[in-house]
Amino acid sequence: MRWQTKARAFSVLSHIPFGEDIHYALQRYVTRRLPRPEKQVKSVYTLAQRLLGVHQAYSQRPLRESTCFEFGAGRDLIIPLAFSAHGARRFITVDIERLAKLELVRSNAAIISRLSGTSHPDLVSLDDLQRSWRIDYRAPADARATGLPAGSIDCAVSVETLEHIPKSDIAAILKELRRIIRPDGLILMQIDYGDHFKGFDRSISSFNFLTYSEEDWRPFQSRFQYVNRLRHSEYLDLFQEAGFELLSDRPDRRPPERHILERLAPCFKRFSEEDLFTLGSLIVGRPAERPKRD
Repeated sequence: MRWQTKARAFSVLSHIPFGEDIHYALQRYVTRRLPRPEKQVKSVYTLAQRLLGVHQAYSQRPLRESTCFEFGAGRDLIIPLAFSAHGARRFITVDIERLAKLELVRSNAAIISRLSGTSHPDLVSLDDLQRSWRIDYRAPADARATGLPAGSIDCAVSVETLEHIPKSDIAAILKELRRIIRPDGLILMQIDYGDHFKGFDRSISSFNFLTYSEEDWRPFQSRFQYVNRLRHSEYLDLFQEAGFELLSDRPDRRPPERHILERLAPCFKRFSEEDLFTLGSLIVGRPAERPKRD
């Protein structure tokens, strides 16, 4: 299958010197997936506008007075650029590796400036992001221990990042978010629960990976395509255990697929069909009030 070949290629790149550079070069010059086509940038920008609408509906502080935070910045910073273009006072974005590429950020900055009707000086280096866009890009940086002051963030954003992080690390990140977010702050978390290899191989289901045990799935995991396979209910538990009150939960539920259920791995049999076939969700929350001590 095409997806298995892709998974093995990712695994090889994960274990060779300069694997990250080779991976980028392949995306840039061979598959030409980067820079993203304008149509794809517009799609992510539309998602950012949706998040901005949710922020306006639930936040107790206007965007122009808000310091926003994102983990999992990625290569091209579309979400921070979109939030900045719409007036965010400051946007801190962090990543475990320094993945952002100036040429990609410049390309997206030009598109987002045009889409939002805003004007910004051209970027000569990533250091210009702070001056031109009020974006503070920090990498390498650990979202589990940001070093930011307690209660210094008004809104934390994550777009299709949490599914690439092991469960124990998610718990640590959410604990840190609970510390740095203001008591009246907001979290906006867009999560993709589907099998990401579907994007490479249209012949498989978005829930194909539910048919594999942990042991059988392990060879297909790599630093370039790690997916934790957590289900919706598990994420909700993680947010609540970290001390967040859920304000809105917008799951994208799909009809059960019999051919998946017939081959369902034992580790997923405890989940309801509704939980198994939820493809993603936008989870909105804020810090829950801490219990008062007697």
